[in-house]
Amino acid sequence: MQGDTQSNVSNRSDSRLAGRHIVVTGAAQGIGRGIAVRCARAGANISVFDTRPETARETATLVEEAGGKVTVLDVDVSKEASVTTGVEAAVSELGEIHGLVNNAGIQRSVPLLETSAEEWDWHFAVNARGTFLVAKHVAEQMIADGIEGSIVNISSVGAERPFRGQGAYGASKAAVLTLTTVLAKELSDHGITANAIKPGTVETPMVAEWLEEKAEQSGQRPEEVMKDSLSTHILDRPAQPEEIGHVAVLLLSDEGEWITGESIAVDGGYLKG
Repeated sequence: MQGDTQSNVSNRSDSRLAGRHIVVTGAAQGIGRGIAVRCARAGANISVFDTRPETARETATLVEEAGGKVTVLDVDVSKEASVTTGVEAAVSELGEIHGLVNNAGIQRSVPLLETSAEEWDWHFAVNARGTFLVAKHVAEQMIADGIEGSIVNISSVGAERPFRGQGAYGASKAAVLTLTTVLAKELSDHGITANAIKPGTVETPMVAEWLEEKAEQSGQRPEEVMKDSLSTHILDRPAQPEEIGHVAVLLLSDEGEWITGESIAVDGGYLKG
């Protein structure tokens, strides 16, 4: 059954987001790409915010193949001027924004006593400040356009149950959870929902880099690190990026309009393991 789940996950489609414009940050690869493609299969048009335009164009091709319109915008989420320009360009290209997925993020596996101030600030600049800036400016645009939209912030199970070496990463992702709660409260009067997703271990380039770092630190092979990681999950396999996208589609659709302020673990049972 689990093998079937992995092989068929890319083929699921519906019309829950038909005609809606969704901004997805960090969509050049990994979870962001999976969410962008899954949203397109639900009928959405996608604005890709990323600093890697070449790789982001690969995502754009997949979105188009899934039936969505797409624009790729070179946006550094940690820089406010870049974010405001990106939001304006997204509206110009694809019209009013109905949903946002704040996925852009970075992760390094470094013990706290070896973490430099620069590495700490880097994690917060992208993971926390970036989430704040894009949410702020997209929400302002939604309010100006009278759109009762949805914001989905990608946090992590590392915000609640971090591994060794995830001090800066886990703290920055915990900040995303607090931000999400406040956004939900402050945007409710405008009909805008805000929720967070906490992915567990997902097959992405970022996780592959994390496995290499952990392997180097522990003297294990990357596949051994992965096995140890999955031993803490109830389900004994990593997720595919679009499996995070299934939950994002729910939260962005009309079916999710009574859900706000929540942080939803999509983690194969990691937080319960």
